Amino acid sequence: MIYEGFLFVIHMFLHTYCQLQVVAQCCFNIARWWRESKWNADVFLSHAKPLGKMPGHVSLMFLEDNVPIEDLVKPIVWCICLGVTTISLYDYYGKLRQQKLEIDAGLREYYSDFTRDCKKSPPGSGSGGKGIGGGQDPLHIKFVSVENGRTDLVHAARDIAKDFVSGVVTEITQVNFESYQKVFTGSHPELMIKFGTVNTLAGYPPWPVHLTEILSMPTCYLISPSHFLKTVQNYLTIEKRVGK
Repeated sequence: MIYEGFLFVIHMFLHTYCQLQVVAQCCFNIARWWRESKWNADVFLSHAKPLGKMPGHVSLMFLEDNVPIEDLVKPIVWCICLGVTTISLYDYYGKLRQQKLEIDAGLREYYSDFTRDCKKSPPGSGSGGKGIGGGQDPLHIKFVSVENGRTDLVHAARDIAKDFVSGVVTEITQVNFESYQKVFTGSHPELMIKFGTVNTLAGYPPWPVHLTEILSMPTCYLISPSHFLKTVQNYLTIEKRVGK
């Protein structure tokens, strides 16, 4: 009798736990809908306009595991709407690169929803055949992981040594390292936004971010446009001494 009663209590506990999970998921979905129902590109840009000029290259570092695509693509689309033309997506194991097709599909879907019924065309829109929405300025999205940094360093060191032996480079100290980079060619990120509570660069190559402003957001889940713009505002109010 005692054993059967104990099993009944366990059964009721598990049943209640499953019901609470369903309720929590419903609350989660309602909260997501309520946050997003008030925002589109027009509202977003009206809040962003007083902030000033955004950097051309932003790096987004995802320190959380298994971020849903619908949450991951939001800060990317918001960066696009702010006029950012180069976005580096970093995760330690390179899982994002493996999800490239899903991310591209999610980007297009969310961009279409976010910019629907807008009075003015935001950056990334148009018919030029470039960028996420076909805008005039091409959009560059780079997928970066810890292996990219190591591989980039090894290739650069190998090429420098080869050119030194052949006489192309006479003094190692005068080498322009940027000319030997493979992954981080072109501009370096002016702003990095980390999503996660761990205070670390998680293996991010240090040379592209030696002048980068690094800011953090606690999570990418249920991120709102207002919180993202607050982080951007913090960046724009920082005095940029550029090594001075």
